[in-house]
Amino acid sequence: MELLEKVQKQQKHNGRTGGMMIRNKFGELLKGLVRCACCDCAMTPNRTTKGGNKRYRFYVCTAAQKRGSHTCPSKSIPAKQIEDFVIEQIKKIGYALELIQDVVTSVAEKMMGQLKQLEDERLALGRDTARWNSEIRKTTALIRPNKTDSPTTAKLADLQERVAHNERRLNTVLSEIKKISNNLLTQQDVETAMTTFDPIWESMTLRDQIRLVQVVVKQVDYDGETGRVTITFSPIGIKKRAEHATKDLEEARV
Repeated sequence: MELLEKVQKQQKHNGRTGGMMIRNKFGELLKGLVRCACCDCAMTPNRTTKGGNKRYRFYVCTAAQKRGSHTCPSKSIPAKQIEDFVIEQIKKIGYALELIQDVVTSVAEKMMGQLKQLEDERLALGRDTARWNSEIRKTTALIRPNKTDSPTTAKLADLQERVAHNERRLNTVLSEIKKISNNLLTQQDVETAMTTFDPIWESMTLRDQIRLVQVVVKQVDYDGETGRVTITFSPIGIKKRAEHATKDLEEARV
């Protein structure tokens, strides 16, 4: 109760002060997250007004907008319908151990798949760099003094550029491997993040609700042909949410 009261107090303060204006002024909780599974493209927020003042919000398939609605089974979906569904699913996770485990397993499989791809690329980059460095040594030995514009010199420059490109890419790959490794989810992470979602949701400002959803959700796929909605969670976002929730709990006990 102390944590909830603290959060509610902070949210009321945010509501009074307003704070920085957000770009998402129409309150699309899933802006930038919804994708059309049929066309494999983004679904963007759209609005229409009927009766002079009644506003309706939708997420519309961008491919359907360009090629015509008849080309896409998804076309569009009412914004509130899919937003309410996603929020309800997030809340359910916090109350069901098997759903928490499903999220952990699903996210872990994807992260391990990403790690394998990155590790394979790291090994390939290492092999190529070693081979090119060997060629550089052999090519350098063939260059004669004062022959700076020879084909051999041009080949050396090309090899050196390849090695430099590989080294830049290798640094990026190593950074991505470290990031994923540091954010591998545990069941405790998901449980902490999701069980604290429902108690504070209604007390949050719209701005903070949008931020929270954007943190824990990575992507929402909508298949208009089957009516299926698939939610992909963000492991890094859930990890951060769990850390913040744990910190709030610790402060509430003080």
